[in-house]
Amino acid sequence: MNPLRLLALYRLAFVALLTLASVQTLLAGHEGGHDTTLLAGVEIAAALALLWQRAQLVAAAVLLGVFAVAQLWSVRAGHWPTHLLQYAASTLLIVALGRALQPARSAAR
Repeated sequence: MNPLRLLALYRLAFVALLTLASVQTLLAGHEGGHDTTLLAGVEIAAALALLWQRAQLVAAAVLLGVFAVAQLWSVRAGHWPTHLLQYAASTLLIVALGRALQPARSAAR
């Protein structure tokens, strides 16, 4: 399997899992005294936008902002979740690898 296909599969799996987690958050409605529905909705939109190459930088920036806000809310509630850091690392990995493999993408056309 070539690196571009592997990255595409990882991106798709990440977006699917992130969207599922956000839908679960939407269904819960409130967490830690915060109304999380708006944040979850933004997260879903940004995750789906991460699938579109032209929007990936903006989508990644929005996702990192969402993860930061969610992390702050969790810390204020006395929780230190590590999954948000993992989401941020995956977002950065997807964008960085996509940019690094871009010459390979152009050569494959």
